[in-house]
Amino acid sequence: MTVELLITADDRTGALETGGACADLGFDVRLTTAPDSTNDCAVVDLDSRHCTAGEAARRIGDAHRTVAGFRCHKMDSGLRGNWPYEVAALIGLGRRVGILASFPDAGRRCDDGTVYVRSVPVAESPFGRDPRSRLLSSRPVDYLRAAGCENALADGRLAVLDANTNEELNAAAVRCREEDRMLVGTTGGIGAYVATLRSGLATDLPALPRPALIVCGSLHPLSRMQVSKLACLTVGPDDSAERALAALQRGEDVILATEMTTAEIPDSAAESMASVVAATAWDWIAASGAPTVIILGGDTAAAILGDRTLRVLGSADTAVPFCQAEDGLAVVTKGGGIGEEDTLSRLLRRGTA
Repeated sequence: MTVELLITADDRTGALETGGACADLGFDVRLTTAPDSTNDCAVVDLDSRHCTAGEAARRIGDAHRTVAGFRCHKMDSGLRGNWPYEVAALIGLGRRVGILASFPDAGRRCDDGTVYVRSVPVAESPFGRDPRSRLLSSRPVDYLRAAGCENALADGRLAVLDANTNEELNAAAVRCREEDRMLVGTTGGIGAYVATLRSGLATDLPALPRPALIVCGSLHPLSRMQVSKLACLTVGPDDSAERALAALQRGEDVILATEMTTAEIPDSAAESMASVVAATAWDWIAASGAPTVIILGGDTAAAILGDRTLRVLGSADTAVPFCQAEDGLAVVTKGGGIGEEDTLSRLLRRGTA
């Protein structure tokens, strides 16, 4: 079994983001749990951001035993999660690895080994205060050394690549190809790598069907600002469904948002809330016939989408993929810290009443 392009990711929004970037370059992309030889580009969510380091290492090791023409792994652009241990597992499989944590189009860059988000060191940005994954450093090498990659860094099997501009990003991606390195990086980095494989044009994306149920489980302040810019009904998962369903049935968009907090959240509480939100979202979609769901936050996206296979059609905005479920439901996902304040407003202007 040979997959042309295999991409793994540590969460659902990251998986779909990279799928969007690949679809933009002409790949036929499927989010799947079981890649096979019919896949042009198979994207697999390892769901490894919040598991133990050992479990994350096992999952990525198992996934990349699949035979593939080319392969990449999507890491969080905010350096959260188990990516250093996933890299250690890849090194253990005999792979040379290049870390490309830059994504200039999304305001991320790596300069002299330090990752910045909109010119702020990432550990000092809102990513550094994530209630489920707080950061101690803005330098990828610090995390890699802690994960046992010191020797690989010293002997060149592992390299952290700087990129401040798209030109530098593209050059770093080419370096990975030339040095036979598996790229572990952001959606921007993976997109630059995949562009060395294929440069076909994706088909135009369809208009976004309306109304849309917009589900915000992300606690990132940018996502909260984005939903606050929308002039539509906002309700919580514990609120009565009556107003939400009436609005959706009138053709109006509705926001389903969890309560905002900056306090640390135990994994069990986060998973429980995600499950409640997912059940609520599907109940409302079924009852209203809403043709589109827009999901903000990787944990929320995983809970809502489950193991459903999606076709990724392309990117509706930078790192904002447009997908279609097998039943025709339009699905748009967005990582918590992705976009500008008006990203959702622009996205909804794509739609038709």
